[in-house]
Amino acid sequence: MNFTIKTELLEKALNMANVIVPKKSPLLALEGTKIEARESHVIISTTDLENEYISSIQAEVFQEGQTVVPLKSIQQLISKIDYPEISIELKDNILNLNSFGFSAELTTIDTSEYPELTLSTSKFQKLLEIESEILSESINNVAYSSSYPDDSNPVFAGILMEINKKELKLVSTDGSQLAIKKINKTSQKESKLLVPVKSLKAIQKYIQGNIEISIDNIESPKTVCFKNITNFGEIAVVSKLIEGNFPEYKEVIPTEFEINITLSKKVLLDAIKRVMVLSKSKELSGIVIFEITKNKLLVKSIESELGKAKEEIVLKKKTGKDIVIHFNGKFLETMLNSISGEDIEMSFIDETSPMKVTIPDTEDFLYLLMPVRITATV
Repeated sequence: MNFTIKTELLEKALNMANVIVPKKSPLLALEGTKIEARESHVIISTTDLENEYISSIQAEVFQEGQTVVPLKSIQQLISKIDYPEISIELKDNILNLNSFGFSAELTTIDTSEYPELTLSTSKFQKLLEIESEILSESINNVAYSSSYPDDSNPVFAGILMEINKKELKLVSTDGSQLAIKKINKTSQKESKLLVPVKSLKAIQKYIQGNIEISIDNIESPKTVCFKNITNFGEIAVVSKLIEGNFPEYKEVIPTEFEINITLSKKVLLDAIKRVMVLSKSKELSGIVIFEITKNKLLVKSIESELGKAKEEIVLKKKTGKDIVIHFNGKFLETMLNSISGEDIEMSFIDETSPMKVTIPDTEDFLYLLMPVRITATV
C-alpha cells in the first residue's frame, strides 16, 4: 500500500473516527482504524460493534492495500504535521509516514483481527436530507436531556427521531426532564428511530453541508445511516438503532398551566450560575429555589455550610398566582445554555408538577422539568 493524501483531510477523517472508536477495549483491534487504498481513494473505517464510521477520501494511490493501525497514535501524529501533504506506505507490516522531512514508523495490527463491517453493507432507503447546521443545533437543543453517557438504560441514552411528511422531531428524556425540538422538514416516508446520542455527537462535530438520513428497512428499521458527500469524498456514520420502547412522552405534557412568566434567558442563566456557587450541600448540591411573586422571580440557593445566595429578577410578563418551587439548577443551566433566543416562557401548575419552558412566538421547542421535593431551611 502506497499513497499520498492531503494532511487536512486525513486529520479530519481520523478525528471523526475517534468519536466512534472505543477508548478501552479488551480487543486491541477495536482501538485501531482500518486504512484501505483503492484506486483514487483512501477508506478510513472504524467500529465499536454498535456503530460504524467510513470515510472515503480522494488521494493519489500508487499501490492498493490495507492495514489496521492504533487510531490514537496515528491521529496524534497527523494532527502535529504542518505540511499540506503526507505520504504513507506499508512495508513489512510497518506503516511509514513521510512529510517534508518528518518521518515515522507505526506498528500495525493484523487485519484478520479486525471485525468485519456489517452495518454499512446494508442497502439503505433515503428518508430525508437536512442541512448539517440545522441538525447540529437541534441535537444541541435536546441531547442534554438524555442520560448519555450513562447507558444503564439504553432507551434514555438515545434521541427519538420522529419523521413524518411535515416535520422531523427530536425527543430526549432521562425520566426527570424532557426536551423536544421540531424541524420543518418534509419526507415522503414516516419512521421512528431511536438513535444513540454517541452516533449523533459524531456527525454533529465533524460533518458539514447536507446530511442524507437513510434506514435499512422502512417497515422495521434496525440501522440508520447518516451520509455526507463532499468535494473530496464521502463520509458515513452507520449506527444500530436502540431497541426498546421510548416513553409515551406526549402523555406527560400538561395541557393547562396555572402560572406563566416571561423573562430574559441570559438574566436567568446568569442568576442560576451565581446562586449555585453556594448551593453545595452534600445532599442538595445544585438545587435552586424559585419564588415567584407579583412581577418578580427570586432565585435562591439552599442554605449550606458555605452560606446562601439569592438574586431578584424583574419579569417581563406574569399571569397567575404566586409559587415557591425547587429545581435542579444544573439541569436548568445546561438547558438554557443549549437553546437560542433572548426570552423564554416558563409555565407552572403547582409545587409538585412539571415546569414547561418554551421560546416566545415559536412552537418548535419545549422543555419539561420535574421539581425537586425537599425540606430545607432557606
